Amino acid sequence: MKKRDIKALLRKKFWRLTLLRKLAFNRRSYLYLTGWVESLKRGCPCDAEGVEVPWMNYPVVNFLKERLHKHLHLFEYGSGYSTAFYAQLVRDVISLEYNQAWLQRVADSAPANVKLLFKEKDVNGAYCRAIHDTGQVFDVVVVDGRDRVNCIKQSAECLSETGVIILDDSLRTRYSEAFEYLRLKGFRHLNIEGLKPAGYSPDRTTIFYRDNNCLGL
Repeated sequence: MKKRDIKALLRKKFWRLTLLRKLAFNRRSYLYLTGWVESLKRGCPCDAEGVEVPWMNYPVVNFLKERLHKHLHLFEYGSGYSTAFYAQLVRDVISLEYNQAWLQRVADSAPANVKLLFKEKDVNGAYCRAIHDTGQVFDVVVVDGRDRVNCIKQSAECLSETGVIILDDSLRTRYSEAFEYLRLKGFRHLNIEGLKPAGYSPDRTTIFYRDNNCLGL
């Protein structure tokens, strides 16, 4: 190997080590302060103190911490670490799940203001329509489970006048139909991007809202 090639290789290794030290081992770095490093250690999504959070990007998690409040009724497609997180911030949560074993795990630690529902996963069937079975309207609907486009279509019929819909993983092109559907119903949208806990690439969550909405957008 030529001398200049060795120098180039050493520079490359030095740059990588410097980057690793600044991001992964510096407790003032973004990865530490958000909880990204802690999530990697624990194997579950959490903040820097180890408190579990939704498996959404950190900027939208922080936004929801600031904007959700105890007067809101929330419906969630897809139970998980998010369920207890929302329950701490809103009046009550109804959470739908298709995996019976996972539902039981969530139930074991669910707060008193959480109601859990089970439906088999399907496409444009009982799962996406489960929100109608509640007989309620909701201020916030979080779509983070299966059959998301159809879940959004059904959710739009069950929103309060100030209600919003939150779609996670909205960078996926197969959800584009949902954007157009809600646009035609008078919704605008806000994209929030960032790293998910222990994630390695940018992720996006989209909030669909109208005037005078419950999140103050």
